[in-house]
Amino acid sequence: MVSNIKFGGMASGLDTDKIIKDLMKVERMPLDKLKQQKQLISWKRDEYRDMNSSLTSIRSIIDKMRFSSGYNKQAASSSNTGVVAATATSTAVSGSYTIEVNKLASSALMSGSTTDINPKDKINVTGQFTVEGPNGKSTVVNVTADSTYDSVMKQVNSSGIGVNMSYDSINKRFMLGTTSTGDTAAIKITNDNANIATGIFKLEVDKSIKGTNAVVAINGTSMELQNNALEFNGIKFDIKGVSATAVTVQVSRDTDNIASQIKEFVNQYNQLVDKVNTKTTVSPSKGYAPLTDEQREAMTETQINLWETKAKAGILYKDDILTSSLSKIRSSLLAKVEGLPESYNTLSDIGITFKAYQKGQPGELGKLMLDEKKLQDAILKDPDAVMNLFTKSSSLDPKDKNYKSETGYAERIYTDLNNQINKIIKTIGTTTLSDSADSSQLGESIRNINSRMSNLENRMKTVENRYYKQFTAMETTLQRLNSQGSWLSQQLGRA
Repeated sequence: MVSNIKFGGMASGLDTDKIIKDLMKVERMPLDKLKQQKQLISWKRDEYRDMNSSLTSIRSIIDKMRFSSGYNKQAASSSNTGVVAATATSTAVSGSYTIEVNKLASSALMSGSTTDINPKDKINVTGQFTVEGPNGKSTVVNVTADSTYDSVMKQVNSSGIGVNMSYDSINKRFMLGTTSTGDTAAIKITNDNANIATGIFKLEVDKSIKGTNAVVAINGTSMELQNNALEFNGIKFDIKGVSATAVTVQVSRDTDNIASQIKEFVNQYNQLVDKVNTKTTVSPSKGYAPLTDEQREAMTETQINLWETKAKAGILYKDDILTSSLSKIRSSLLAKVEGLPESYNTLSDIGITFKAYQKGQPGELGKLMLDEKKLQDAILKDPDAVMNLFTKSSSLDPKDKNYKSETGYAERIYTDLNNQINKIIKTIGTTTLSDSADSSQLGESIRNINSRMSNLENRMKTVENRYYKQFTAMETTLQRLNSQGSWLSQQLGRA
């Protein structure tokens, strides 16, 4: 398509480009408003996405609190951690254990005679010898004229046979030791064809050296162990030393773990209250709409950032989804758990209550307050009762109106959070692109705005072309009139 020929004030002397640009500013105003609306939607999407991250985070915590496994963890304590350290696994059995350590398991150790050398020096001999390690593994150590003491030690250490070779610079001797312990850990040097092992490294050959087993007694039963560790009844015992008296290991329910889970939920909930209040109580800044392209061009980067901070404020002011999230969770936490004993059927029974209004601290209203001593006392007195407060299930159909009242607090809150998270996802979609035109509510709004913007841009092109045609026609007419005027002047001058 051939573009229109533009006459920029050739006859009139007018700056037609500037005039048309100013006229188009008026035409562009509806398009700028649509762009601002789209920007507000994109910002709103970002705010919702940030809020959803917080809801998902607290949901992860409450999800673990829905199941009894989170409350039945065991803890092991040793009366002498310098001799025996104990760790309870998920299958640990509660009880008391006595451990007597008479002997530690040791690795095999071969020590050479004194030889004063520099490990970086060349050996200046040629030959080989074999180092045999545990489990029948062995390696042939090749020594050349260019080999150094260090390079020979590296050959042994990198061979993977379970033997390490080193030089004791204090006592001036070579040493070999197994990486494993017990009487199956052995070292032996053979095939010393050039007397390198004996003559250079001062080590004995054809002599097998073995490690020793640990000798322990658990609950009176004596046994030998190839390692200084064992697992029994789901408890891992790490043997560290020999003791003349028995060490007692006590395994019981980890009450600290129960308390820490509940404390973490209270902290996360209070942080959620702060975040929701911040987003829903800050009112929008009047007069701070998103910047147009023309306004951006006239500002510095700092000015743009300051302006947009103001423009973004209050985007989720009084947002129904966020305010209802707190309202639903608060209601779930206030209602007692039906079917449990009266002594343990509310959160207040374990020291968790809602803060009342305090003058000068309006932001604290609605937060949870934890009496740690009361919680600890409740856990020590009846840990199962505390667990049931959060994990109780109901035999009713989930659609039954009484179903929720019979479920524990963790299940209630998990369901509440799921519902609110799904509402936000329905509103913003799952995309990470703020201006994506997807099937979500905000995505559909952006799709509609994009369509209207496209129509306006096409209309603006038509209007701009029309202006140029009109000005071109005017310039052409003026040019013709000027020509006619010049001709008349010439004719009159001849007369």
